[in-house]
Amino acid sequence: MPITARLLVLFATTATLLAQQSLEARVDAMFRGCSKPGTPGAVVLVAKGEQVLLQKAYGLADLEREVPLSVDSVFDIASTSKQFTAASVLLLEADGKLAVADPIGKHVPELPACTAGITLRHLLLHTSGLPDYTGLLAKDHDLVDRTTTEQALAALGAVTELDFPVGSKWEYSNSNYLLLAEVVARVSGMPWAKFTAERIFAPLGMTRSHVHDDCTALVPGRAFSYARGKGGWRWDFSNWEQVGDGAVFTTVGDLLRWARNFETGVVGGEALRVAMAGPGKLDDGTVIEYGMGLSFETVKGQLVVSHSGAWASYRAELWRVPERGLVVICLCNRSDLDPTGLCRRIAAAVE
Repeated sequence: MPITARLLVLFATTATLLAQQSLEARVDAMFRGCSKPGTPGAVVLVAKGEQVLLQKAYGLADLEREVPLSVDSVFDIASTSKQFTAASVLLLEADGKLAVADPIGKHVPELPACTAGITLRHLLLHTSGLPDYTGLLAKDHDLVDRTTTEQALAALGAVTELDFPVGSKWEYSNSNYLLLAEVVARVSGMPWAKFTAERIFAPLGMTRSHVHDDCTALVPGRAFSYARGKGGWRWDFSNWEQVGDGAVFTTVGDLLRWARNFETGVVGGEALRVAMAGPGKLDDGTVIEYGMGLSFETVKGQLVVSHSGAWASYRAELWRVPERGLVVICLCNRSDLDPTGLCRRIAAAVE
């Protein structure tokens, strides 16, 4: 290689390393509070194109045993799971086994009469008008109580009216994605946990990911979640076993594999990518900021595709800027962090 070319390569490599060091220093400052002894924290991953710019853990995964978080720590990503539910429905539609235009009653006939006008698309877009089952169950149950999908379905079966006319407005409700996971299970003939394992996680090499549908199951490498209480940190957990609206346990590395699927199409191909590439609409054609398990917004003139999650004291965000090939992931095991705001700041810090 001519000396001029070597110098150019050396310069480019040096510039990249300096940019990475600068990014790491900025991110370190954002998570300085997680470095105190006996403190839970977060794991962050930043990638641009094929290059991982930063992958780093801050704080502890287990305060009692003083186990530090690592880049392979497994987190409950809560509602960030919804994009996997939407993808599952779209995969079954590609298989010819259902259509997003199907009425929900075709697949879950025991639902009450007031749900007659709801389609799978309404569920996917949160425009169904269904009340949130979490609020219904919370009337009689705390998070530490063990509750099941059957209990949630029973609560929805007792609903006599919707919160608003079907398709007339957008309002987030976990009931929508609980029902979608139930549809996937009934149409595919396997639990949603098995469906995602076979159709999404395995093909993408997401070996540390699973749907956590048994609250007693052990999870190697789990980060426990903590909230501040009197006298310090307190363990904060849930024994609710509903899936679809949440319940995916995963790592930052596995989420990067999923994020890159929107470019590679290993799972679902071009059809899935296109279906999940933009926002949906109300029945009158009004565009909303939510699509197939994903949120859409414009930040500094660029489209941002994301979804946050919060359950017990877990907090999660998967943030993509397709135009820049940028992926920022932040998974937290403490309730006082804002991963959405942190991802926004981290994305702004990337050269």
